[in-house]
Amino acid sequence: MKKVLIIIAIVLAVVVGSAAIWLWTLEGAYDVKRSITVNKANADVFYLVQDFNEWTSWSPWLCMEPDAKVIITGKGNKVNDQYTWSGELVGEGTITHLKVEPGKSIEQDITFIEPMESSAFVYWEFNSVNDSTTSVTWGMKGEMPFFFRFMTKMMEPLIGMDYERGLKMLKELAEKGYVASKVEIIGIVDAPAIKYMGQKVTCTTDEVSSTMKATFYDLSNYATDKALEHKSALTIYHEFDFIYGNVEYTAAIPFNDEIQVEAPYYVADIPTCKALKIRFLGDYEHIGNAWATGMSYTRTHKIKENKSIAPYELYLNSPVEEPDARKWVTELYMPVE
Repeated sequence: MKKVLIIIAIVLAVVVGSAAIWLWTLEGAYDVKRSITVNKANADVFYLVQDFNEWTSWSPWLCMEPDAKVIITGKGNKVNDQYTWSGELVGEGTITHLKVEPGKSIEQDITFIEPMESSAFVYWEFNSVNDSTTSVTWGMKGEMPFFFRFMTKMMEPLIGMDYERGLKMLKELAEKGYVASKVEIIGIVDAPAIKYMGQKVTCTTDEVSSTMKATFYDLSNYATDKALEHKSALTIYHEFDFIYGNVEYTAAIPFNDEIQVEAPYYVADIPTCKALKIRFLGDYEHIGNAWATGMSYTRTHKIKENKSIAPYELYLNSPVEEPDARKWVTELYMPVE
């Protein structure tokens, strides 16, 4: 028995030692940044970032949980002023202004308490393109704890996606005075079966928006030629790889009649299933807010996804019939076990 225990101890030591050596070879530092051009004067854009009181209007995290608790220490726009948040989906943490150079840059410290303790350096850069246009860069630098170094590569796309969502909302708020994005968690529902005609598309994450517009345009024309009436549309996501940027989706139109289609179109169905339903009201540019909410909800409530059925978006109206993006209605269904 003693020999067995010694052998087990040696094996464990080798495994732990090998893991430590592997982690030692991995890069632990990360520097993630995203930029956007805003058609607004520098001072107007800078104000929306400098003043923590404005963050609730464009935060890529609070849009998931508007009722999260937010405490602002000080006036919210000075050095050492803080923005503290806590909620079920957004976790808990604090952002502190370290340095503010009006019209040029802002430096901040961000400390996360939940779901995992960590801290990082956050930086903002503002450059005037002209009197009415501003380039904004939002970045974060940090170091992953030693035993979490294997996650460093994931930080770029994960933080980057959040920053992209936030910058899009910041841009719209600055340019239009509002953000066309409202997320509502409906909960677990029995999603009905859907028969559809669609076209499958493979692209990168950067190409999703442009390819989807073109695909739906062609699909709508094809449906019209087939005399196929449709009052809604949907997108089915077969693959959405955030790390490597690979996407495969089907742009589709639901229907009830029996039809024959030609390539590249095909006919299939989504079976009845249990799914987390998220209702999104707003511009498709911000629909990532709804998906981020759904993923955070399933993670927080430890809900397992049903990988045998692809998640999908169901569009209940369109820009053609409703010009106001704030009134566009989309339902997200994330199949679960």
